[in-house]
Amino acid sequence: MQAKPDISILMVDDEPANLLALEGILAPLGQRLVRAQSGTEALRHLLDTDFAVILLDVRMPGMSGIEAAALIRSRPRSRSTPIIFLTGEEKSADAMFEGYSAGAVDYLMKPVVAAILRSKVEVFTELAQTRLRLQQQVKEQEQAAQELSRLNSMLAQRNGDLAAANLELDSFCATVAHDLRSPLSQIIGFTQLLEMATVDKLSKEEHKRLSLVRTIGLQMNDMVTDFLNFARLGSTPLQAEPVDMADMASTIMAELSGPDKGVQAEWQVDALPLAHGDSRMLRQVWINLLSNALKYSRNSHPIRIGVHGELQGDELVYCVSDNGVGFDASQAPRLFAAFSRLHGQDEFEGIGIGLSSVKRIVQKHGGRVWAQAQVGQGAAFYFSLPAKPPAFR
Repeated sequence: MQAKPDISILMVDDEPANLLALEGILAPLGQRLVRAQSGTEALRHLLDTDFAVILLDVRMPGMSGIEAAALIRSRPRSRSTPIIFLTGEEKSADAMFEGYSAGAVDYLMKPVVAAILRSKVEVFTELAQTRLRLQQQVKEQEQAAQELSRLNSMLAQRNGDLAAANLELDSFCATVAHDLRSPLSQIIGFTQLLEMATVDKLSKEEHKRLSLVRTIGLQMNDMVTDFLNFARLGSTPLQAEPVDMADMASTIMAELSGPDKGVQAEWQVDALPLAHGDSRMLRQVWINLLSNALKYSRNSHPIRIGVHGELQGDELVYCVSDNGVGFDASQAPRLFAAFSRLHGQDEFEGIGIGLSSVKRIVQKHGGRVWAQAQVGQGAAFYFSLPAKPPAFR
């Protein structure tokens, strides 16, 4: 529970006995009671203390209560402080007018009725407590807003640094991958020449080993090409246009399972909503997802792969499902991480950047990716794109 703010009450009277009586009346309120025996002393207290209410005797030697009230009201800091005048003289219309004109909120006769005075003072102390609480809340909100602004500025700075670092890393990776292709091409080329030059000089086993070197070189060249394409995704700008997703998916299916591929699969492509994005990049998404579905379903008989899509709220959601080996659902977050594999290299080829490329392309379009599966019961890979074309950069 929030503690009550400290509240002060100023009692001004030239008679110590009257001040003692006021203390007895107001002590049950539990507030700080401050005494002053003259208008001058009261003004000194007002220099460094704000009061919830001032009880001011009208008739005092030297400076009257009316004069003291006028000075209190002349100071900006105490201009709105409530003043209750106390007087032992008969109330007259002129006296009351003079008191209210000086800024009094009430005018009570001595001896005061304790319950009435305490009740009136309590109202002003509660108002002061409420005002102080509100001021504290405003101060805390201002501090919170300043802290939020500071954190937002820091986050923006870090995001900028991260974006710059990512671009630098992409550039570095692309350079490394590009530089690797030249010696690889030479290795593959010289291996082919060596095979042709030694066709009658090497044994069958030696030719087999030489052929294996060339095959490994070709595989590595494909890996470098994939890596280079992945690295370039970060800096490649999007060329947005309407994309017929059904036609694109069907075309890629035909390319992946043509007569020369030796792959027999049952394909099902539903009507897919049109998308808006970079057709070249979205084509790569479909290639990666559909080729993955084929790869991980190749031991199924028959191979069944489905493509579905629909509008869901403000998203276009597409899905590629298969009846392949599936995966442990608890490992799903690893699927889209670069160079992360859930299956062994010996069982299924690849270097683990196909799905990470899908994620990178989809996120670049303002969408998201996820997957569902069970071990041995196939998998379903989803990606979404904004239904309303975003402003691409």
